[in-house]
Amino acid sequence: MTPQIILRMYQEESFPVRTPSYLPQITMYYLLKGKEYDNQLSLFGRYAHHSNGQSGSFYEADGSINLESGNFSTNFLEFGFIATNRNHRFNAVQFFKSSFEFHPQAWNAEELNELYHKYRWHTALSIFKLPAKSRAYPRKNADISLKGEATWMFGNPANREGYSFDRLNLRLTFYYHPVFLEDIGLFVQFYHGSDYYNIYFGNRLDLLRFGLMTEKLRF
Repeated sequence: MTPQIILRMYQEESFPVRTPSYLPQITMYYLLKGKEYDNQLSLFGRYAHHSNGQSGSFYEADGSINLESGNFSTNFLEFGFIATNRNHRFNAVQFFKSSFEFHPQAWNAEELNELYHKYRWHTALSIFKLPAKSRAYPRKNADISLKGEATWMFGNPANREGYSFDRLNLRLTFYYHPVFLEDIGLFVQFYHGSDYYNIYFGNRLDLLRFGLMTEKLRF
C-alpha cells in the first residue's frame, strides 16, 4: 500500500504550491518461480487512484482547461510481470518489467474520457551493479544502478489522433550509493514525456531531477 502524494512548487510570488497530486495505490505481488536474483519471475496487479482534490468546473469560460480548480479524477488497474536474473560474469542483477494499464471510462471524471489516454503499456529495464563483498568487508565498492523506462499511451483521445511520438514517455535514472553512506544513495534522472501532475496532463515536459533515495524500499 502506497499513499503517494506529489507536491509541485511554482515560480510565483504568492501561494506557489497548488493542489497536490494524490496517487494512493495498492499492489499485490506473486512469486511465480525462481529464487532470489536467479531467474525469478513475479506477477503483480495494482489498483490506483489519481486525483487533484478539486471539484470546480473542468473548463474555463473560453473552453480551455481549468488548471486552478478543475476536477481531475481517474482510477485504473495495472497488470504485469517482473523478470529477474543475475549476470555472474559482471556481478550484476537485471530486472525487466512490463505491464498494461487500463482506465475504465466509468472510473474517470466525465470530461477526461475524450482527452485522457485510457490504455498505457509500460516497460522498464534495470541493471544493478553489485559491489565486491566479503565477511571482513561487507561492501568495498559503491552500489551503482541504471534504470530505463518507457510508456506508450494509446486509446485515441479526440485531440491526440494518430501515432505521434507525443504518446511516448521516457525516463532514465542513474543511482549511486557511496560506501560512506548507510541506506541512502544519490540519483540523477531525466524524463521526457507527458506531464504527470494531475490536470496538467496535456503539457509536455523535459525534466532533470537530482535527489536522494533509499535502496531498501525500492520496487
